[in-house]
Amino acid sequence: MRTSQLLTVPALVATLLLSGCPEGEKPSAPAPTDAPSAADAGVIPAPMQAFKDDGAVAELALEGDDQMRFNKKRLTAKAGQMVRLTLKHVGTMPAQAMGHNVVILHPGDDIFEFGADVGKNGGSLENNYVPDAVRGRVVAFTPIVGGGETATVEFKMPDKPGEYLFLCSFPGHFGQMNGVFVVE
Repeated sequence: MRTSQLLTVPALVATLLLSGCPEGEKPSAPAPTDAPSAADAGVIPAPMQAFKDDGAVAELALEGDDQMRFNKKRLTAKAGQMVRLTLKHVGTMPAQAMGHNVVILHPGDDIFEFGADVGKNGGSLENNYVPDAVRGRVVAFTPIVGGGETATVEFKMPDKPGEYLFLCSFPGHFGQMNGVFVVE
């Protein structure tokens, strides 16, 4: 396409858009396509759907490395507290080979059963190794990150005090990469 043709395309589009509108009115903007659908909202754990910074947010950080280790085995927050958890992958390997996430389970769930169920239910990079079939067992989770990447999740801790296990659900990692999130 020549430059002169490119310059006329915006004018043509504007003419077409305005030609269907009554005089003096502007065309309405198209609906955003990146907004989550109602179906998408149903698979996100409820505490992750709405985050309100009430001024008492627990700012927590966790690191994962290329040796399949978290730098902490224990995290703490208050019951019902808003949490901002940041995971930093301090290694160099890409997500496809050594991806990490943080998945916080409800009390009573077993990390080994959860890890096996992730595999049985189609866990993949596309669903952050937290497939729809297991999301009801999860308080919150971060996306999978590769070396040098960081991900943050904001959520409300449940109101029930107790010990909530956390793990990396990337295949084979949960046996080593796990800990306890204590809710006081």
